[in-house]
Amino acid sequence: MANLLTASIANTTRPVKGLKPKAWIFNKMDNHALTFTGNKIINLVKGSGKTSYNIEGFKDFMNAGSSAVIAENFPTGYKHTFSVDTFSATAAERANIDLADDVFVVVEVNGSQTEGCFLAYGVNNGLWKSAQTQMANDNNAVTKVTFESRAGMEEVYSVYPLWLTSYAITLALLVATES
Repeated sequence: MANLLTASIANTTRPVKGLKPKAWIFNKMDNHALTFTGNKIINLVKGSGKTSYNIEGFKDFMNAGSSAVIAENFPTGYKHTFSVDTFSATAAERANIDLADDVFVVVEVNGSQTEGCFLAYGVNNGLWKSAQTQMANDNNAVTKVTFESRAGMEEVYSVYPLWLTSYAITLALLVATES
């Protein structure tokens, strides 16, 4: 099967750097139901009795993105990456970060509140901790955690935009997953 372009590429809207200071993180094993149209998520239903968890902070404390994994003998896949700086202090907060694995995340990008502002990473194969560092004299003792797609478990698309019918409805859906 040939991989062909299906539309023109027009750079008409300049992107805005960064993420909003709130994201939603989901445990993959909680069986949240996602409905897709191609790479677009058009519905997300949280698992029965399950919840999402918030990641909230300050400007530039999170990052998310992807990189192509190109091989001659496999279709191109995309390694998704999500990183966060945490200020974990208590034993429970530290254990929560230490044990986190196999998650997916939804972030909101800065810029317009239109389709493409909510992006999901790791939705099919999860994100797994690939690095965690904390040094008392470095970076104000902040713990830096990175989650990535595992080798051989890359995603089909570079990102999965989450969008229902409007910004308000999509945001309400995400907020509803918190309880």
